[in-house]
Amino acid sequence: MDYDLFEHFADGSLVWRETVAGHAAAIRKLRELAEKTRNEVRAMHIPTNTLIAAMNGPESWGPGPADHAS
Repeated sequence: MDYDLFEHFADGSLVWRETVAGHAAAIRKLRELAEKTRNEVRAMHIPTNTLIAAMNGPESWGPGPADHAS
């Protein structure tokens, strides 16, 4: 499956950052993106409109540091 990564700005706007193949790769790329910005970043599976993970936001959630991407 492909996942899309977005950056969510304080003014409410969203900017698409990239499409990543595979869940583990999407989480890894989301972590990398979260380290480069203070804005919230999100990984979405667009065909099902499913939020996979969010980081840097007020209600961030997703795999924690102890989880290992396979």
